[in-house]
Amino acid sequence: MDDVTAHWRWNEGNTRLCLQCNRGVEETVEHLVLECSKYEQERESLMDVVHEQCGENKWNARCVEEDSGMRYLVGLDEECNMTVVDAMKDFLVYAWNKRQGG
Repeated sequence: MDDVTAHWRWNEGNTRLCLQCNRGVEETVEHLVLECSKYEQERESLMDVVHEQCGENKWNARCVEEDSGMRYLVGLDEECNMTVVDAMKDFLVYAWNKRQGG
């Protein structure tokens, strides 16, 4: 991912730190989707679809790649399918709503 994408944040404050989980880490797309504890439940649903479509072992191998598997999740990987992309969209909608208090 390029620097613009890697450093994109939903954070409205003047800090790069994630204010959702208070772990003291920078809030990046990767953190939001793959790590932030606030979205654990939503992430489980996403990962269920990913494991079903890609296989858990293959997904784990993707996670050690430079992009942490993000290209696959957003449909930029040639092996990805729309089922995964739709699950990623759902994850982002759920995460956004949860973040807004909904």
